[in-house]
Amino acid sequence: MNLESLEYVNEKERELVDSFINNNSIKKYILGINKLTKSVLKFVEVDGIIDDFTRVQKSRKKEILSIDEIQKESIILWVSTGSPLEVKNRLDEMGFKNISYLAFCRYSKFDLEPHPFIEDFAEDFKHNSERYQFTFNLLNDAKSKETFQKVLNFKITSNYDFMQGFTNNHTGQYFDKEIIPKIQKIRFVDGGGYVGDTATEVIKNYPDFEKIYLIEPIPENIRIAKRELGEYENIKFLTCGVSDKKETLYFNEEKSFSSIYGKGTQSVEVDTIDNIVKERVDYIKLDIEGAEQDAIDGASQTIKRYKPILAICIYHKAEDWYKIPQKVLAIEKDYNVYLRHYMEGIFESVMYFIPKRKST
Repeated sequence: MNLESLEYVNEKERELVDSFINNNSIKKYILGINKLTKSVLKFVEVDGIIDDFTRVQKSRKKEILSIDEIQKESIILWVSTGSPLEVKNRLDEMGFKNISYLAFCRYSKFDLEPHPFIEDFAEDFKHNSERYQFTFNLLNDAKSKETFQKVLNFKITSNYDFMQGFTNNHTGQYFDKEIIPKIQKIRFVDGGGYVGDTATEVIKNYPDFEKIYLIEPIPENIRIAKRELGEYENIKFLTCGVSDKKETLYFNEEKSFSSIYGKGTQSVEVDTIDNIVKERVDYIKLDIEGAEQDAIDGASQTIKRYKPILAICIYHKAEDWYKIPQKVLAIEKDYNVYLRHYMEGIFESVMYFIPKRKST
């Protein structure tokens, strides 16, 4: 396993952050408008906000600028989380000095809004590096090991150069033909079904599908999924979350990256996959905002009985990188383990467990 040190310093980024904070002779701009933008503005006065590369508009507090209006000698701090490589590469091509929000957090030492799904990593890795090594050793192919090292080096360094080569590939996620075998009449459990986007891909990839359990705790999302997919009699829509027991939990709808497993004012019902599904299962997908470990516990009997393919998101919590494979393999050892990443940024790292009898 070839990883950078937690003490890693990128001198170029550190110097750019210092200039962005202290050099009053340079024009400074933020590209992007979100809560990370507001966090920076608490500490640094900037010369304007760039909303994107084309759109020009006005706001009450700041002028929203086009990239074409920005002088090349300026420094641009970008706050994109969805397509960060596209933003970085475009700014590099245009000749702008630029820094990411993660680099700004790393080198400014300001008490900034944390970037989602990364703030717990450094401390966890410091105390559990041998557990990450254990996961690395489990991985079944060279691409998994390369993916593991690239994503972890990015989390260690905050340097997006380690993410070069990744793309936003939402249609390929969960249906990676390199590792997912062909399945006839698939029975699919969609944990975190959202508005039916994954179920739609199941239908495309497995047109002879026998059953989809679309499990989603937010009623409005279920309503949309039913509107789009309600014509299929063999899709079962379930308005609940998946966990390790049947109970009522609470969440806060106002938090952009909230989990239903935190505190809040909105109630949601959760249940176990073992309770929900009483028949054969071929494939379980879990993307449930950090509750994946509980959902695995609640699917232990299903996993033991049917040995389904598992596709489990591991990007929500640092410890998921080693605790999820430990939990799955403690239930059933007869799996090959793979890792793939489907986004330019920190989101959408998926660990696959493919039964050895089904591996391609």
